[in-house]
Amino acid sequence: MSYSKAIYEIFNNTIPSTLIKKLNTKFDYYKINNEFIITTITNEVKQNVYVASPYALLIDYSEDELVKIESKFQRAFSRLLIKTFASFLRYTEIDKAQTLNNYMLSTNFFSEKWESLDIVKLEKKAIKRYPEHTLIIRSVNKVQNPKLFEHLGQNGWMAIVSRQVYLFDDKEKWRKSRNTMSDKKLLNEARFEFCKVLDDVKAFERAEALYGFLYLEKYSEHNIRFTAKYLQLLVEEKLLDLYFLRDNEKMNYVGVVGMTEEAKVITVPIVGYDMDYEQKEALYRRLMIFATSYAMHRDCLLNLSSGAPQFKTLRGARAELEYMFVKVKHLGFRQRIGWYFIAFLSKYFYAPLLKRLKL
Repeated sequence: MSYSKAIYEIFNNTIPSTLIKKLNTKFDYYKINNEFIITTITNEVKQNVYVASPYALLIDYSEDELVKIESKFQRAFSRLLIKTFASFLRYTEIDKAQTLNNYMLSTNFFSEKWESLDIVKLEKKAIKRYPEHTLIIRSVNKVQNPKLFEHLGQNGWMAIVSRQVYLFDDKEKWRKSRNTMSDKKLLNEARFEFCKVLDDVKAFERAEALYGFLYLEKYSEHNIRFTAKYLQLLVEEKLLDLYFLRDNEKMNYVGVVGMTEEAKVITVPIVGYDMDYEQKEALYRRLMIFATSYAMHRDCLLNLSSGAPQFKTLRGARAELEYMFVKVKHLGFRQRIGWYFIAFLSKYFYAPLLKRLKL
């Protein structure tokens, strides 16, 4: 069974919001050239998760960043701009959207068949079924998906920069990094060890909590809220390899890391640790060296998502712009103008900012 079909069946057999909190979307699928393609459909702006809602991605996340602005005047002015932009996006029905191949992960990936998939046939089917919805494909970059990137551009899809991700695709560069060699020593310390998460309800509840400490409490409450139930289903269906970092002195699980793989690409959607530990205990470094070693030993490309740019580049990662492709030519002017404006901001402001600040 394909990854896409397995994810669809999980969500199709239960209420989505019991698996990912605040998720508000409908699931559907297409079959093109014997390839099963999951898709999510939203109709309007509601409380939602950013992997299903463009509005949540563009507005909710922006509001989270306001606390980082020290000047009260600049913070107030930025809040006004965001509220104005939010009204504009609501007017243009930004969340009347269909996201193809949506695995509900921060970083999607694609089966090998996507490199030769009949994109025109897929979009015709999708538009016929949902003619009033923007078509979206997330998580495309030029290194992992060169043919798909080219095909989408040639067929009238707009490329919108979504973020900068960090790829480990040079095993020797990673291995020879001084920081990698230093990190590897952490794996040999007797106090901490990694153990696989098996079929234990309380263990999955601990995994959910550890993930929440980092991604929800430290970073943003608008990150994906995976539940223990969903993590357990992913592990049972062999869609996720989940490992605890155990502190043998305190006899407690203090970290968690989860890897998922398709077509020789590995992503790490689950990372979390006990925030009460001091930085000198290097819990994050331990989790990252475990994940990168996991990928390198399998000769896979590792997409380590965004964030912590200096940490990742010092260990051999390369920065690469990630794009969200959208198809809007079948829509009315009111919907199209919103996406044209977003594409303009992405090309002339956001992308240069990411590169300049190395975010």
